[in-house]
Amino acid sequence: MNNPSIFIFSGIAGSIFVILGTLISAFAYRGKQGETYSPLNHFISELGEIGVSHLAWVFNTGLILCGIILIPACISLGMILPGFLSKLGMFSGVIAAVGLALVGFNLMNKLKPHGKAAVTFFRGGLIMVLSFSLAIAFQPTNRLVIPRMYSLAGLPAILSFGGFLLLMGRSSRLETRGPLQPITDDRPKFWLMPTVEWSIFFTIVLWFLLIAVSLQ
Repeated sequence: MNNPSIFIFSGIAGSIFVILGTLISAFAYRGKQGETYSPLNHFISELGEIGVSHLAWVFNTGLILCGIILIPACISLGMILPGFLSKLGMFSGVIAAVGLALVGFNLMNKLKPHGKAAVTFFRGGLIMVLSFSLAIAFQPTNRLVIPRMYSLAGLPAILSFGGFLLLMGRSSRLETRGPLQPITDDRPKFWLMPTVEWSIFFTIVLWFLLIAVSLQ
């Protein structure tokens, strides 16, 4: 599993699956009010809501495949990089990948198990990117695997994960509605929480692709 090709293939393949599943389902989406999909006011998982999203199965399949494929990617990177931090990144990355796959099984129609799976991904993903970024930054000179400048590639994802978890905590304290529950009536044109969640999507995909490039 310490072959860089495993991470390169798995990281790119997982990214492609989730991107395709998201794009295809978003184009076909019509919400409960007949609205088109917008990342500015819709949670990502609304694309997988049965009975609302016309191609929910495409999105959910993409999530499941992405989560499964990213498991060997995380194990591979953990074996490639030296030190404790890389092993922590590997462990938390596997947990995050499993959580991501479970989001595809536990649809937004079942909000409680869906929320648990999503939070597992968000927390695991934050620890994964932070740990791997530090592991890259503090590689011993005689065991340098990835150029240290790639430790900065994780910064946008770290900020996105951290910001979203803070917003979730604040929403849980101040609102009776669950933090991951979509607004169905009078949806605002801009809603901060789903917008920040979408920043996680873009930054984590970018991180996997950049690390894949660094290993070539």
